[in-house]
Amino acid sequence: MLKIFHAPRTRSLRIVWLCEEMGLPYEIAAVKFGDPSPELLAVNPLRSLPAMQDGAVTMIESIAMMIYIMGKYGPTDLDLKPSDPYYARYLQFLLFGEAGMAMYGNPLVATKLFAPEDKRTNWTSDYLKATFAKRLGFADDHLGDAPYIVGNRFTAADISVGYTIGMAGFAGDIEPSPKLQAYHDRLKARPAYQRAVSRST
Repeated sequence: MLKIFHAPRTRSLRIVWLCEEMGLPYEIAAVKFGDPSPELLAVNPLRSLPAMQDGAVTMIESIAMMIYIMGKYGPTDLDLKPSDPYYARYLQFLLFGEAGMAMYGNPLVATKLFAPEDKRTNWTSDYLKATFAKRLGFADDHLGDAPYIVGNRFTAADISVGYTIGMAGFAGDIEPSPKLQAYHDRLKARPAYQRAVSRST
């Protein structure tokens, strides 16, 4: 069974959410954010979340975990194949949610939580906020009038991007556009998302 080291509001939500969407059994090892347990440190000395174990397999990157889980425990409609006309778009946004969006939010969260008061605002933090907002705009443009990021079908790319939209307000008081907020609200209304969040409290 998959074992997911998890704390509320962290990237581990992506993994719990994916498992709920796929109907997979999993075990949660609860971790207090900023206070890693000895069990987590034994698995991931970087102290970061998520971390996941699947038998002898250990992983620490959320998008890699999603690809692994879908590949090993699928097939699933959440994962598009190369023959699908939307495959390139799906792959781009599956990775963009982390590499193109969340990477700018992470230092903003760290600054908000841990930086001394007199060092929370500087050129770098302003740059990160502006860039994060620009990347949200890119997602907004590509969403268009579709209900999901690759059209009419919910995929793992929505889990990737959706998590990061939720990070925006907390990371840097960045407000998504009304369209992007409506998209995020649709994602949060999914029963699997609700179950995932209930496992996070």
